Amino acid sequence: MPDKNRILQHIHEPEKITMLRHILDLPEIASRNYTATASDFLDPYEQRLVESITHHFPDVEHTWMPSGEGERKIVVFSPYEGMDVENALSAFSIDSGEVLKHRDVLGSILGLGIERGKIGDIVIGEKAYVVVKREIANFIELSLKTIGRAPVRVRPVAVEDVPAIEEPWKSASAVVQSMRLDAVVRAVTHMSRDEVRARLSKNEIKVNFKTIKRAHETVSAGDLLSVRGFGRIKIFDDIGETKKGKRRFTYGILEQQ
Repeated sequence: MPDKNRILQHIHEPEKITMLRHILDLPEIASRNYTATASDFLDPYEQRLVESITHHFPDVEHTWMPSGEGERKIVVFSPYEGMDVENALSAFSIDSGEVLKHRDVLGSILGLGIERGKIGDIVIGEKAYVVVKREIANFIELSLKTIGRAPVRVRPVAVEDVPAIEEPWKSASAVVQSMRLDAVVRAVTHMSRDEVRARLSKNEIKVNFKTIKRAHETVSAGDLLSVRGFGRIKIFDDIGETKKGKRRFTYGILEQQ
């Protein structure tokens, strides 16, 4: 049995260590019981952490689901390649006479007493779509009757029929002294220096889904920032220096759905 402390010695975030300790049990169970085991949904940063430890289990296969470019995924461990693991997830379409918003759909599902880790991506279009762990699928189908005050119709759909997420970004540009995290957040959100520092100290700012506390972290093109209470910011391009030696960059703010 692999030494969990040695495997996790490169991880320094207590809450992520707890999560990974649970996931480390899954390949052992899959191998011992000759059955597939699945995690709850993980964000992209957590997925990277899991990928950093899977090589410790060379005799067990691991598969990320659902396939494609979605954000939240589960990892399924199986004792042999080709084992059927497709039954780990379910999906629904949610139809209403009202315009559905991501936060309202998520809030209504959580309001049923369901843990966030059991819920995958929520896609908003003409209908809402949600991917969930199969173990809670029947409960949602029977229990989710309204979103806010609006009645809804919940119908099972194939996971592969859930459309891709289309993210509406509102583009803009800004100029900063440097591409330090605190400078970029201040330029985009118009928060004061003290407010940005306070949010960093309260773990309210993430870069690529990882909580960051150090103001001097450098932000680069392609990075995704999230600031609690403000939303998500994507750095599109670092255009270069101005005549006064400052940095100009373009970014997008994710419009609330």
